[in-house]
Amino acid sequence: MRYHDTTMPRRSPKKPTAPPTDRRYEVELITGLERFVDEELANTLGRRAYRLMGYPKEGRMSIRYSGPVERLMDLRTAVAVHFVERFDVPRPKALLGHQHLTRLIDSIGVVIDLHPPETFSTFRVSAAGSESATMRRFRNEIAAAIHLDEQTDDAHLLLSLRPSTSGGGWEVLVRLTPMPLSARPWRVCNRPDALNATVAHAMVTLPGHSDHDRFLNLGCGSGTLLIERLVAGPAASVTGLDIDPEAIICTERNLNAAGSQQPANLILGDIHSPPLPDASFEAAVADLPFGMLANTDIALDRLYESALRETARLVVTDGAFTVITTRRRLFEDTLARHTDQWRRTAEVPLRVSFLRGYIAPSIYLLRRM
Repeated sequence: MRYHDTTMPRRSPKKPTAPPTDRRYEVELITGLERFVDEELANTLGRRAYRLMGYPKEGRMSIRYSGPVERLMDLRTAVAVHFVERFDVPRPKALLGHQHLTRLIDSIGVVIDLHPPETFSTFRVSAAGSESATMRRFRNEIAAAIHLDEQTDDAHLLLSLRPSTSGGGWEVLVRLTPMPLSARPWRVCNRPDALNATVAHAMVTLPGHSDHDRFLNLGCGSGTLLIERLVAGPAASVTGLDIDPEAIICTERNLNAAGSQQPANLILGDIHSPPLPDASFEAAVADLPFGMLANTDIALDRLYESALRETARLVVTDGAFTVITTRRRLFEDTLARHTDQWRRTAEVPLRVSFLRGYIAPSIYLLRRM
């Protein structure tokens, strides 16, 4: 997605110096998806192209990588990727010196030059003590050098300043993209219960997939799981079912925006009795954290019962059913009544930001007995 400011002339940052062959990056991710991100890095970059340096904090993975930066912007299980520039200085005020400031502006220019002109028109600096005289001058120097407008939130160019996580000094992180990678450009229709796209990608890849799969999404909502499955690779067919006509329309809009070359079968139907034939799918997925957004009269116990019973009817022997839910106890109690139909083969606990806090759903991978 490109951004531009029609009220201002084109502004260009100072031309960056040539990037080194080996640089440090920090991958922002959803806690619990570390293995998925590492596997995607290996598949996308090549295992020898990067080194895992560790996890500096929850939801962050530090790597060193030598190769085209653009490949990092194609990750689908990462929330965002940030370039990390470390400065051997005792305090942020030292960053205002000519040598350090020039190096920082050059690094920002490298990120800006990864994108078409006028992609960035605003910037924001995230740092402790942001209203101090030093930080105000720091932001003013950056604004003057890169000719972007400062913004307090939702800026295109995101900078973070913090003490170094690898010893003394300070670090500046520059996000590689004007929006998080998890904010898919195809999402032209959004719903308040929409599944995080990085989680959706992990769900559709967890059981493995092939171009022979017939794929079903129960309760397709805004189509996130359907689109991420199509992005992961071709399928024999993809089908989305939802009881809400507006959800079907929303899914169709997002599918069109994603430019999918493979059509999807969108069916208006009830999860309690889906109008689909027996054993007609190799893989099914469902997002089941219903009742979270507001008080609701949804009978969750009946809903979970129907999801397991009907999917067992629809999925072939040894087929996969991947589910995400925050109601773990309810789901596991319901699953215990279906051990003759389903074998649990994996559970992936997550910690996902939600509104002003966090939720702790789990992804379950089941196999049809």
